[in-house]
Amino acid sequence: MSTSHRLSVAAVFEHAHALSPVTDPTPELFADNLELLIESINEEARMSEDGAAACSWMLASALHKRMEISHWCESEPDIVARPVERPVFLTGLPRSGTTYFQYLFDREPSMRMMRTWEGDSPCPPPAVDPASAADRRERCAQQHRQRREQEGTASDSFHLSDPDGPQECVMIMDQTFGNAGHYWTFRVPTYFERVLDNIDLTACYAHHKRVLQTLQWHAEPMRWAQKWPCHLLALDNIMQVYPDASLVVTHRNPVEVLASNCSYSAFLRKKFSDHVDLAELGQQMKDLVGRHIRALVDFDIARDTNIPIAHVDYRHVVADPGAAMVDVYASLDLELTPTVRQNIDSWRAENPPGKRGVHAYDLSDYGLDAGEVAEEFAFYTDRFDFARQDGA
Repeated sequence: MSTSHRLSVAAVFEHAHALSPVTDPTPELFADNLELLIESINEEARMSEDGAAACSWMLASALHKRMEISHWCESEPDIVARPVERPVFLTGLPRSGTTYFQYLFDREPSMRMMRTWEGDSPCPPPAVDPASAADRRERCAQQHRQRREQEGTASDSFHLSDPDGPQECVMIMDQTFGNAGHYWTFRVPTYFERVLDNIDLTACYAHHKRVLQTLQWHAEPMRWAQKWPCHLLALDNIMQVYPDASLVVTHRNPVEVLASNCSYSAFLRKKFSDHVDLAELGQQMKDLVGRHIRALVDFDIARDTNIPIAHVDYRHVVADPGAAMVDVYASLDLELTPTVRQNIDSWRAENPPGKRGVHAYDLSDYGLDAGEVAEEFAFYTDRFDFARQDGA
């Protein structure tokens, strides 16, 4: 990256402080993680000038949110005194239908999910300042309208997102700069390795909990459901922070998963860089998917059998979501009522496949062979039979 395109930790902090009227009580929190990310971006990401500017803004926005969460938790100690009880973590291989399943799960009225506008702007806590919450919700809706006017359905064909719809935990983990998912968006192999090997993910999930506690402050108590594929990389850390958590894991054939990940990453990286090597990207996404698969299999082999966990077949969810929910609800000690079933059927009818664009992809575009990929990840499909492409 040229000198003019390099990111600066100091500039990110300066911009974040300009965005927020509050004083940051924990300026050192996750600062080392931010330095690792920016170092990797500067050395490896091949940012364009516009991409570097957009990335710097993204990091400052995430830091601003972390500062405000820290401010509220410091100013109002009762926030962190309130428990987050029996949360549900929706996860699974990236591009295995986790978002689709999340929207189905959002039909359950007893569960609380973070909304997209809350992820964009979590503070002040929504129940504390309803007027501000309404303004932030409308601002998010306006931004989504503008994006769709500019980009059409391109983004939606990759990842379904609505201003008041359920949003994934990436909006929280971005605040910790311990987000392995940055590897989709930026060519940062060193940072990806450091997230897995060096960054304290338990501390990151302790912050994740503070965000949920902030969002629920003064609101009606509800059971949280949070979704993100990268939760697979930190299941042990999650259980340390949330010892009474339950897991719902989606599965899909790894050949299809990898092809979709390559396409999605190419779409994202081209927003920030003019130099995206598709063959290299293919190998990097194979590593990313492989790390998720290995983490899941290792956890499943060694896990405490007292941890409630439901495994979900991607094809089953798409073909008959109501039926797929039966085992999930049983594992979570929930009642799948006729009303919820009807809500699921209605949402599915209103959102048929292809409504917001079609995501097409081909593994060979990224220098990868489907047979070789299937053989490499056979240890996963052998353990979870329904992840086989032919269902055999």
